[in-house]
Amino acid sequence: MTKNLGIKILSLAFAIMLWFFVVGEEKAEITISIPVELVNIPSNLVVANDIPSAIDVRVYGPRSLIRAVATQGISRVIDLKGSIPGKLLVHITPDSIPLPTGIRVLRINPQNIEIVLDHVLRKRVLVKPVIIGKPNKDFKVVSTIVTPSELVVVGPEKELKDLKVLKTLPVDIEGATSTIEQTVALDLDNLHISPVDTGSVKVIVKIAPVSGERRITHIPVLARGNKKFRFWPKVVSAILKGPKVGLRRLEPRDILVEIDSRTLEPGRHKVLPEITVPKGYTLKKMIPEKITVTVSGNKTSEQRSKMP
Repeated sequence: MTKNLGIKILSLAFAIMLWFFVVGEEKAEITISIPVELVNIPSNLVVANDIPSAIDVRVYGPRSLIRAVATQGISRVIDLKGSIPGKLLVHITPDSIPLPTGIRVLRINPQNIEIVLDHVLRKRVLVKPVIIGKPNKDFKVVSTIVTPSELVVVGPEKELKDLKVLKTLPVDIEGATSTIEQTVALDLDNLHISPVDTGSVKVIVKIAPVSGERRITHIPVLARGNKKFRFWPKVVSAILKGPKVGLRRLEPRDILVEIDSRTLEPGRHKVLPEITVPKGYTLKKMIPEKITVTVSGNKTSEQRSKMP
């Protein structure tokens, strides 16, 4: 007893000081979130239900110890080694939570965790893109492509045996005026499956202008030639077909209507004019279809007539 007496007395003093520090320290009562961790899941089984990712534990004890718990990364580990398919009810007790001595557990929520285990199944399913919204009124959806179009997924047998199509998260095309290309995740809400290779796909929504028709009036007729002639009418109308978005912006000066008298003999003729329309549009009809050209004499002239 007397050997190393000084050291023993010093140790006792430190122990008494520590005891008074712990006992006399200000106490706190707080709720901490402790993660739930599943380990040793059999390779032929999979969890087939939603389980809480953490439990809320109401604790009471010295404030310094409680602060330490929050930074130590304590978790409630559930060992599933040797489990079989079916339901497993895990009761969470204060003793099963690895808390430091001096901290008392007041309440646990939830106190019970139900785990459903099912045989794991591997299956190939189709991928269906989900499109919401509508393109601009002058545009339309031409096609929708998803890549890859099929995926291999694994999950509970009860969920996968009847599953044929897996949807994507929505792709919004509201007001679109051009092709949309997005990489989107799969919609796995309320499912307990996971893709083998990738959890996202590429969706391409091809959008093109809506085609329409429009009649454009008061198009001036231009004339060229080396003979003296006159023609009628001086202006014509044309019905054009093409993208609606541009049809509304076309004006008479955007269309070129020409007649050429250089190959015409003196007299009266019905001439099909040369018509040039903007790129991307086609001429459906011109009104009138022919221009009346009257060539007189052999005098040389060159005339270009244009509607002001």
